[in-house]
Amino acid sequence: MVYVSSLVRSAGDFGGSVKWTDTPEFVSMADPSIYMGGNYVTLDFEIDTSHGDFGHPVWPENQMLLAVWSHGPDFPSRRDDEGQRVNVVWGSEFQLDSLLRDIEEADFFVCHNAKYELGWLKRCGLDLGQVVVFCTKIAEFVLSGNLSSLTGYSTSLDDCCIRRGWPAKDPIVDHMMKDNVNPVRIPRAWLQGRCEQDVSSTEKLFLAQRESLQRQAMLPVLYTRCLLTPVLADMEFQGMCLDPARVQEAYDKELKVLNTAKERLNEIAQINWNSDKQKAELIYGDLGFEEKTNKKGEPIRTAGDKPKTDGDTLLSLGAKTKEQKSFLKHYKQFNAAEAALTKSLQFFKGVCDEHGGTFFAEFNQTVAATHRLSSSGQPMYMGQFEKEKRAQFQNLANRFKNLFKAKREGWHFCEWDGSGLEFRFAGLLSGDPAICADINDPSFDPHRKSAAIINNIDEDDVQKEQRRKAKAHTFKPLFGGVSGTAGERRYYKAFNKRYAGLAKAQESWAYQVVGTKHFRTPWGLTFRFPYARMEKDGYINVKTNVYNYPIQAGSTAEIIPLAVVVFYHLVRAAGLEDKIIMVNTVHDSVLCEVHPDALDQYKELAVEAWHYVYWYFEEIYRFPLKGLPLGTEVVYGSHWSEGDEEAFNIYQDGRVETV
Repeated sequence: MVYVSSLVRSAGDFGGSVKWTDTPEFVSMADPSIYMGGNYVTLDFEIDTSHGDFGHPVWPENQMLLAVWSHGPDFPSRRDDEGQRVNVVWGSEFQLDSLLRDIEEADFFVCHNAKYELGWLKRCGLDLGQVVVFCTKIAEFVLSGNLSSLTGYSTSLDDCCIRRGWPAKDPIVDHMMKDNVNPVRIPRAWLQGRCEQDVSSTEKLFLAQRESLQRQAMLPVLYTRCLLTPVLADMEFQGMCLDPARVQEAYDKELKVLNTAKERLNEIAQINWNSDKQKAELIYGDLGFEEKTNKKGEPIRTAGDKPKTDGDTLLSLGAKTKEQKSFLKHYKQFNAAEAALTKSLQFFKGVCDEHGGTFFAEFNQTVAATHRLSSSGQPMYMGQFEKEKRAQFQNLANRFKNLFKAKREGWHFCEWDGSGLEFRFAGLLSGDPAICADINDPSFDPHRKSAAIINNIDEDDVQKEQRRKAKAHTFKPLFGGVSGTAGERRYYKAFNKRYAGLAKAQESWAYQVVGTKHFRTPWGLTFRFPYARMEKDGYINVKTNVYNYPIQAGSTAEIIPLAVVVFYHLVRAAGLEDKIIMVNTVHDSVLCEVHPDALDQYKELAVEAWHYVYWYFEEIYRFPLKGLPLGTEVVYGSHWSEGDEEAFNIYQDGRVETV
C-alpha cells in the first residue's frame, strides 16, 4: 500500500490532514537570520521556590515573584523615557499582561535557560506555540561543541560572563540562591538588583553570541535547538502516567525474586552482606574465586588495596566450580531484583500510591556531548520514603515500558520513532552505496542479518528471541565497536566489510581529527577533540567518539528534534491539541496520548513530519538528504510498547510506502 505525501496530494487526499507548510512561518519558512534583528525582548524571572527544585513551574506551590525585562533597539513601542529600558513587575503570573503584550510584539525574546522562563510564561497564559526564543545557555553550548563533557566548560550565565571578562553576579545573593534560600527571604532590593543585572548580562551575552554564531555559520544549529525549546517546555507539564495494577504486579514479582535469592545466598553463607570484609572472605576465600587482574597480571583492588566486592566486579567473575556457579546465579538474581526495586519500582509504586500514578521530569538540552536530549527527574515527596525520589524519562529499562499508559481513560498510548535512523543517517553522511541499497530493499532486516551471522545460521532460521538479542549488536560497529563473543566479532567484521564506504569515511574522520583537533559536521556543528593523538601502532585515542558523535548528533540532535517540532505544530494546525497530547521524547522517538477518534490523523501527521526534515536540511542546513528514505514506525495500544505497529518509508520525492 502506497500513500502519496502531502507535498503532492490534493487537500482531500489522505484524510485531508494539514501539511507542514500550514505551520507557523517561523517553522514552515524557518529563518535563523531573524536573530540578527533588533526587535526583541530580554527577560528574567525570580520565583518563590516553596516546593523546591529551583522553582520549576510544574509545581503549583512555586509562585511567580518578580519579572524584569528590557527591549531591543528596534522594538516598535519601546518605552525608553529618560533612557529607561528596564521593566520591573513584582507580583504573580496573573499580573504580567504587559510582558505578554511585549513578547507578542517582538520578533523573538531572549533568556538564559529559556525553557524555565517558557514554563512560567505558559502559566502566565502565553501560547508557547506562537513564540520564537533565543536561549543564551543553548547558544553557549552550541558554540562550545562537546567541550563541556571534556573540560567541564560551564554554560551558566555567570561563567559565560566571566569567560568574556565581564562582571560576575552579586556573590552574596548568588551564594544564597545556590544554598537553596527561597528568594522570598532575600531582601527585595538585592533580588531586584540581581534580576536586572541578569537581564543586562543576558542581552550583552546574546549580542556577542549571535555574532560568533553568524561568523561560524552556526545560527541554523542554534535555531533548531531553540525551535524545540517551547515544545519541551509545554511537554514537561504533562508527565508520564503509570498503570497501578501493573506496577504492583511487577513490584511483587521482583520482591519475590529478591527474597528467594536472599534466602539462597544465606544458605550459602550466613554473613553480613553489607560488610565488604566478610564478602571478600567468602568470595575469594571460601568460594575460591580469582580476583580480576590488569594487563600486568596484578589484582585490581580498591584504593585501600582491598579485594573488590562491588556489584559490577562480582557480576564479572568467572565461575568454574559448582559452588561458584550457584553463588553467581543467585547473586545475579538478587542484584537484578534489588536494582529493579530501588532504581525504578519502589518509586513507581510510591507514585501510584500517593500521587495518582503521574510523575514529571525535565528535559536537558545542554548536557549530552552529542547534543541529543537527556532528562532529569522532578523530585517527588512520599510518606513511605525519608527523602524525595525521582526518575528520569529516558533510559528506562525496556521491560518497564509496558507499565505506562495514557492517563486519559480510553485513550491510546502511542509512539512513533525514526526507524533505524542512526544507520540511515550514517549512509547519508558517508554516501555508502551498500547502506543505500539495503535500506531501499523491502526485504532487508538488519537485526535478522546480525542474528544470523552471530549465531552462524541462515537468515531463514533465525528465531524471534535470537533476533531480539542481536539488536544490541546490530549497529554497534557503527560506533567503532569491535569486542565481544566470537560470534559478535564475526558479525562486526562482516559489517565493516559490507559497509566499507562507511568504514572508510569514519576512518578519514579520525585521521582528520588527529591533525586538526576538531570535526565540523556538514550542518555546522563542530566537535572538539583537543587531546586527540595517534599512537605508534596506529591507535587513535578518540576514535570511538569521532565515529559516534556526527552520526548520533545528526540523527537524534537534529533530525528527531525537527520532526518533533513540526509534529507539535501540525497537531495544533489540525486543531487536535486536545486529542493528541505529546508527553515524552526519548532519543529517536515521540510518545503521545491519543484519543481514539484522532488515531488515523495521528499516524498521518507522524508521517507528514518527516517531509519537513527533508526541506529543512536542504534549505536551512544546505545538506540535502539524498540517496535513501527516512523511515518511521508507529505503535499504538493501551500501554507503551504494546499494540499494533505500522512502518513507513518516506522518500524525498514525496512518496510514502508501508514497509
